[in-house]
Amino acid sequence: MDINKELVIASEAGDLETVKQMLAKGADTSAMGPNSGALHCAAANGHREIVQLLLENGSNPNIPDNQSFYPIHLAAAFKHINIVKDLIQHGAKLDVVTSSLGTVLHVAAANNFYEILDLPEVKKGPIEARDQEQKTALNVAACFGSYTIGWKLIDAGADVNTLDDFGFSPLLNVLMRLEEAKVPHWESEGTNSGVYVKYQITNGCFRYIKPYNGGANELGRVLSIMDQYDISGYSWGPKQHRNYVECIYLAQNLIRKGADIHIRGNNGNTPMIMACSAGEPEMMKTLAKKGASFDVKNNQGIAPLHYVARSKRLDGLKAFLKLYPEQDINAVDENGWTAGHYLGDVGGHPEMAKVLVKAGLDTTIGSTKYVGPLAPGITAKEVAEHWNDDEIAKLLTPKKTKSKA
Repeated sequence: MDINKELVIASEAGDLETVKQMLAKGADTSAMGPNSGALHCAAANGHREIVQLLLENGSNPNIPDNQSFYPIHLAAAFKHINIVKDLIQHGAKLDVVTSSLGTVLHVAAANNFYEILDLPEVKKGPIEARDQEQKTALNVAACFGSYTIGWKLIDAGADVNTLDDFGFSPLLNVLMRLEEAKVPHWESEGTNSGVYVKYQITNGCFRYIKPYNGGANELGRVLSIMDQYDISGYSWGPKQHRNYVECIYLAQNLIRKGADIHIRGNNGNTPMIMACSAGEPEMMKTLAKKGASFDVKNNQGIAPLHYVARSKRLDGLKAFLKLYPEQDINAVDENGWTAGHYLGDVGGHPEMAKVLVKAGLDTTIGSTKYVGPLAPGITAKEVAEHWNDDEIAKLLTPKKTKSKA
């Protein structure tokens, strides 16, 4: 019997009695298995008694496993606060890093393990340490939309304008996460006060339809961000939508704390572009209130208007035009594409086409360059036709003008 191997297996399984037996037989308390060690396995799986026993018998908490993770990284990854405390009390260092230069705070930020910042030792740690992508813990929290640890890091003094290797600040990163966190579709039907109702999410837009009559195009009203947050926490609610709302809250908190709303990433994207890409009205309003521009294009010549047109968000498009009524609705990108081209390319609620046309969209404008298989001179209608979106194509069809006799 390999007592060291048995110790690692028992530590991972939480088999305290076998761990005691192996130690009594002289097993190495810092024994390593093919991937991780006994202490690593116990720490990751929350087996506190085994962690304490190994530490009390001399296990070294400052040895990385074969994936470069230290026991304290694994305890933080799985949110075992008491084990983190035990490891620190037995000499675990807080400046140890993984092969990607991730600190304990980076790991905690990725997993929204906010309780770790209640530990005095952690608060004194390297809060501005950077990983291999030059991200601080706050930037990592933003990338994952980890709201609670994000605001705790801000309160602890984290720099809200630090830039990573991509030139992205925490604000840009959380808005990128906002786009990724959009729920494509979710719905729930039932009765409310005797009235049949429907809750529905489409591309991140959370609506409440009351009464619901069974129609495919019934829109109802968009719920407030607070209502969205509350409902996403109900047992029947869209739990996957909670991260989307938390991204909004974290972005708003970053802005309140002085985040640069004019920052441009290496790709030229601004916070307004990112908000429009997600099609989120609340973020557009927050940024507009602080003076963010609706006109700045990114390195590809794509403007916020183009992004909101391809966001599939009717509520976002309406909010954009209400916030910036002087927008040149026929502005083109470097390929000669209008907002109509972008809508035709990606699709969306048919009402979006109506809104653009009503705002003055010139549906006769043809592109100027190839975009993938789409040749120069193509109109918005023809883009929609290329993707077999007959409904959008019909709405983007140029109106015939009557010839004068």
